[in-house]
Amino acid sequence: MKEQTAPEGQTRKMSLLESSVSVVAGYVLTVLIQYWIYPLFGIFVPADKALLISVIIVFAAFVKNFGVRRLFNALHVRVRA
Repeated sequence: MKEQTAPEGQTRKMSLLESSVSVVAGYVLTVLIQYWIYPLFGIFVPADKALLISVIIVFAAFVKNFGVRRLFNALHVRVRA
């Protein structure tokens, strides 16, 4: 079954791919921030908990990114129609 998309709109598959790449980059960034920045503020978190915190943050970011991307795509398609 072919995926339906409005003219010039981004497909759900591409939105998912874009959000996934963003999430991977966000995960790496979150881990690095926790490693380098937290100690500057006196925050010390064991590595296993820091990685779990990063997973939670990144999951929330993924849901937000995908939702916002789809919302803006829908708005863009409506404006152009």
